Amino acid sequence: MNSQNQNTNPSSIDHLQQAFEQYNRLSASLCESVDKLNATAIQMTGANHNLAQTNAIDNEQLARHLRALIDAIPGGVVVLDPQGLVVESNLAAAGLLGEPLAQQPWREVVSRVFLSELDQGELKTEDGRQFSISTRPLGYEPGQILLLSDVTQTRQLQRAAQQNLHLMTMGKMMASLAHQIRTPLASSLLYLSQIVEGDMEPATSQTFSEKALARIKHIEKMINDMLVFAHGGQFNMSQFSISDLMNDLRDQLQPQIDQRNARLIISGDDIEARLRGNKDALLGALGNLCMNSLDAADGQAEIRIRISLTLRGMLSIIVQDNGCGMDSSTRKHLFDPFFSTKIDGTGLGLAVVKSVIESHQGRIAVASKPERGARFRIFLPCQEGLKGQISSAEASA
Repeated sequence: MNSQNQNTNPSSIDHLQQAFEQYNRLSASLCESVDKLNATAIQMTGANHNLAQTNAIDNEQLARHLRALIDAIPGGVVVLDPQGLVVESNLAAAGLLGEPLAQQPWREVVSRVFLSELDQGELKTEDGRQFSISTRPLGYEPGQILLLSDVTQTRQLQRAAQQNLHLMTMGKMMASLAHQIRTPLASSLLYLSQIVEGDMEPATSQTFSEKALARIKHIEKMINDMLVFAHGGQFNMSQFSISDLMNDLRDQLQPQIDQRNARLIISGDDIEARLRGNKDALLGALGNLCMNSLDAADGQAEIRIRISLTLRGMLSIIVQDNGCGMDSSTRKHLFDPFFSTKIDGTGLGLAVVKSVIESHQGRIAVASKPERGARFRIFLPCQEGLKGQISSAEASA
């Protein structure tokens, strides 16, 4: 038994010694790996720290760059939160709107800086500057971004260009006016001379008097149309509602409607919309379109007028009839001065209509085919259009 222990002990001791040596080697290797790992971790921590510092510097530089770009925009940039409070603005906006600005309700800022009345759908200051306003949602978060653009010089140039165009057109008109007036004037003189010099029956004298008067009224209409056209949009402006304009149009057309057994149907005139312009000029333009519709009808005339607000905040007025319509050649020259398809037409009616609409910063278009009637569509800026833009941020909150 003892001999066996003596024989096996040395072997066991060798195994234990080998195991301890292997353990020591593994421990040393493990410690070395841990040291390397720690060193790597320290290097990575330093690199991450440097990267974070670099990113912070880059973000700061980017923010300064974006701020410089926004401040360089010549128009006023204003950012509103969902409650309609000003949370950001550029230098142009601060210079235009003044202080205080940050955290102020947008409606109060507008009432403080701009006049209460809009000028052709645009904001106006007391010193006569004119501004357009456009709004867009932020997109990345709730709120609105507004862009105020100074359009004073643009509007002045547009008015000057319009005046120059009218002056050039007036030069052409004067050359044609003499011929246009000569014929009815000669007829009137002939009828009147026969009344004064001739010995005729009272009935014949009455007939000649009526014909002479009709020719003189024709000359008067040409002169009035020419004077309106020559105004070049320089009208006295005031505020009025679309319902008042349509009521006056009904009263003006009713005798002609009754006389010709025609139908006048107006829809949408009860909407809350106010215009700033010359009511008499617009009334004359709309009346001119309706009278043309009456003259174009072969049978019972039907005139439909539809009024609505467009998505862009413009007032839309559609005048549609069931008349004879027109071909593309006629449509092309329809608004040219002295162009007329009527034998006794002055050729100024629709030119005056276009001039009046454009003087109100609006536009007019026509769609028509032969035997299919005609549809005139007028777009005019209205008070409610821009007010909707101003309050869009509050409405979307």
